[in-house]
Amino acid sequence: MHMINRSVAMLLLLVFICSAAPLMSGCDVMKDKQLQAKIREELSKDREVQVSKLTINARDGVVTISGELYTMEEIDRVVEIVSAIEGVVTVRNHMSLPDDFQSHNPTFLYY
Repeated sequence: MHMINRSVAMLLLLVFICSAAPLMSGCDVMKDKQLQAKIREELSKDREVQVSKLTINARDGVVTISGELYTMEEIDRVVEIVSAIEGVVTVRNHMSLPDDFQSHNPTFLYY
């Protein structure tokens, strides 16, 4: 009888550990991936944003966006869109303009 109680207790402990494990690690990773997907989806709706040029990472609501865009207006637009998405706590803007960007060269702005 004592052996059966011990086996049941071990089984219950195992079930608890296995059910709690995704909550401790995998669940957060899944939420981050879902947020990244939502951000890409929202950005792709804006015709003036080149999503393919961006790298988007999310962790616990902190979103880091990097990549090279052609105008400051486009960079500002990305930050504005991402900041408005539910679940985004902070946006870390690591986007930049090309090294040879010249604001006085209007031909550069055509792509």
